[in-house]
Amino acid sequence: MVWRAQGGAGRAMVYRLYGVQDFANLAVHVALEEAGVAYEAVFLDLDAGDLKSPAHLARHPLGLVPTLETPEGMMFETGACLLYLGEKHGLAPAPGSAERAAFLTWFVFVNNGLHTGVMDLIHPYRHSETHAQEIGEAARVRLVERLGALEAVAATRPSWLRPDQAGVLQIYISMLIRWARAFAYAPELAISAQDFPALHAIAAACEARPATIRAAAANGLQGRFFTDPEG
Repeated sequence: MVWRAQGGAGRAMVYRLYGVQDFANLAVHVALEEAGVAYEAVFLDLDAGDLKSPAHLARHPLGLVPTLETPEGMMFETGACLLYLGEKHGLAPAPGSAERAAFLTWFVFVNNGLHTGVMDLIHPYRHSETHAQEIGEAARVRLVERLGALEAVAATRPSWLRPDQAGVLQIYISMLIRWARAFAYAPELAISAQDFPALHAIAAACEARPATIRAAAANGLQGRFFTDPEG
């Protein structure tokens, strides 16, 4: 299935995003909508083995998503794609700006600390099927600590993390908040955004933006898909 950006007909595509519905490509999809550029989102069929096809392995050597075709070549890794689009399309502080150092610090924190932690929360069996519950519980403890640190920063409303501003960091955080609630390995491991008011405000604002709603619809999502994914 191919999703073309609104207004993309008749215009040369700037980007082509490959992904699976409601996988990490969702954040990149939202960023593309916010950028307002012509793009195509190509959804691959996981069950049909599309991720391990020769065509996709040529895009990503491990057969993962997202992959993003850009005018400067193929990219993969969610954080890299988001940072690239943020710099290209004003969705992140520009290099050389006063806010750049703080933004980069917390962007990498989210990429390395939250993203990897949430993956352990939802897929602990990838480390050990025997000890999956214990691994998930340990991941939850780490995530709550890291979300608390990010909450303290978000509560100060820095220009690069304001709920009323579109930005790749806000998008990234919102997607991970969805995962931590909706896809936890066990129900008791789920983490609710309501426990972190400043982060909840970011996710609530993000899910209400027209660009996010359009990208979410292409991924089969509606309603409060970030803040209350099971509601």
